[in-house]
Amino acid sequence: MSQPSDSVTVYGLSTEGYQIGAKLASKGYEVFIVDENLGTGMILRPQLAADYSELRELLSDEPLLDIKSGRDCISKSKVLFFAPKLRRNEEDVLSEVKSRLNDLAKNITSGSVILFCLPLGIFGSKEIIERIEHASGLSSQKDFAFVYAPLEGGKPTVFGTDRKIDDHLQTIEAAGFSMEISTILKAEVMHAQKLLTRYSVLASTFEAAKRLTMLGFESPREYKQIFADDLGSLLFDLKLLVESVETGDPILYLGSGSLKSVEGYSRFLVERIRDLVKSRDLKASRLKIMLFTDSDALEMRGDKILMARGVQERLRDFFSDIEYLNIMREGFSFPTGIEKINLMVFLSGSAEQKLTQLYEDQISMTKSQVIRANLPVEFVG
Repeated sequence: MSQPSDSVTVYGLSTEGYQIGAKLASKGYEVFIVDENLGTGMILRPQLAADYSELRELLSDEPLLDIKSGRDCISKSKVLFFAPKLRRNEEDVLSEVKSRLNDLAKNITSGSVILFCLPLGIFGSKEIIERIEHASGLSSQKDFAFVYAPLEGGKPTVFGTDRKIDDHLQTIEAAGFSMEISTILKAEVMHAQKLLTRYSVLASTFEAAKRLTMLGFESPREYKQIFADDLGSLLFDLKLLVESVETGDPILYLGSGSLKSVEGYSRFLVERIRDLVKSRDLKASRLKIMLFTDSDALEMRGDKILMARGVQERLRDFFSDIEYLNIMREGFSFPTGIEKINLMVFLSGSAEQKLTQLYEDQISMTKSQVIRANLPVEFVG
């Protein structure tokens, strides 16, 4: 088998970016992964990709890596995936995207194809393409191709481009981007439709669960299987969509209504936690509240992390000892002291399952209180 001719750069040391790079490296492509913070490029060799299936494992082990200038990696590659981590507050997140994009665009060469793996609102690609043109001095009409391919779970939800990319299609498909190709604007509209469908269902289900809880009724089983992490997983996309449409557009009302509902979940969760503390006659000063998630700290979007931090900040208005933990990613030592009562809040179903399997005896022994941060917010035990 002949060696693939394309060199590929993944801009962004993210879980999704590493997954793309590992797939391509395993198929013989020359792959560079550029750390968006340091500006350096890592050569991802096939053996390294085989030894480390996840980015967190690679970063944890800190093996010796072949390092290049990020600028050289970008200029050498004709296929570039833009997949950085975003961690600024929502008001500044678009400025962060544009800043990262400048770092990439000013080093691309003619004949490149850029696959933009983050979400945008409707008509959002137009501004991004103009920024690439300004930073690179190249024209999107003849010098480079732009592909809108927002990722969810490591795979693109849509795939839109206004130029032919036949010369690089084999490389793009080898990265797992094998989808029906549409125009950019159609892809933006289809991504918006998928978001609105998802969040209109989540928001209406949450509103029903909240009212059932407040009226003292049991929620259906399917309501209990949706957790805070599920609500937050694509919230960034929804916010960008709402910001991209004008007043009077029905999409604005569909999106903003869902957004308002979902953003109200944190307030409802904190109220339920206070109800538990009051009903069980617990003293706030004697509580240690632990928020558990099973989210990926290295993913592109920081939605779940931001939601957990929002809950944490709301709780600080009423409680002093609050900790946000990711048991499977960061490690965890179960607190067994007698000074305080543990109040464990599970923001995801997988976090509850994993922790209770590992620490069932300690939870029982310390008489820890447990709350499931699902739609009705359940008190356990």
